[in-house]
Amino acid sequence: MSNTGRKKKLASFNCDQKMWEQFIARCKSKETTATATLTQFIEFYLDDIDNLDTIGGDNLDKRLDFKIKASVEEYLLAGNNSYSNSTNETMLAICSRLDKLESQLSSESNRNQTTAIHNLADLEEKIEGMCARMTQLAEAIIKIQDYLNNQQKRGQKSYYNNSSFKTHTPRMQPLTEEGLAKRLGVSEETVSKERIKLPPPLFVAWCKGKDRSGIGWEFNYQTGFYHPVS
Repeated sequence: MSNTGRKKKLASFNCDQKMWEQFIARCKSKETTATATLTQFIEFYLDDIDNLDTIGGDNLDKRLDFKIKASVEEYLLAGNNSYSNSTNETMLAICSRLDKLESQLSSESNRNQTTAIHNLADLEEKIEGMCARMTQLAEAIIKIQDYLNNQQKRGQKSYYNNSSFKTHTPRMQPLTEEGLAKRLGVSEETVSKERIKLPPPLFVAWCKGKDRSGIGWEFNYQTGFYHPVS
């Protein structure tokens, strides 16, 4: 061994090459170094942990938990010997206060729940009453509408059946060629020319196109007048 620093020594030892390579690879996978890992192993050994096979790898965390648990139990045991009475009294006081608080919260919750249920029942009753009144109102509106519709139908029927209100379409009187020309807004020669040139149906259509009311006219050879055609 030789000095490598203040209060440190360089330690060398023989080791199987394959084992050493596996050890280095595992240290890298754990993001540590061989020096740090070996130093930790030595510290565990000095802490009276003789079974070094269970220190490394996946069992390292378990060993640490065991060590911590043992230290806590030791501390609690020492505390119980000196402060057992005061600790017990404190724990009992805390438990008592927790029980009272839980009882108060439970009672308040029950009261709130009862009040909420009562309020909900009142609200449902009010809503049912409003729905019933709305239904009655809708039925009344429907009846009033039906009555008004029936009254309107009766009034219209009475109006059309009353002879004093009957409308009569004035019957068109036959016209002379001069009268038809004035009605169509053309000359007598034009009326005579179109009547002679066009067949009767086409002459009627020609008159409809000229008449201000869209009425067709046809010539009656027996009377010598032009008669309206619907």
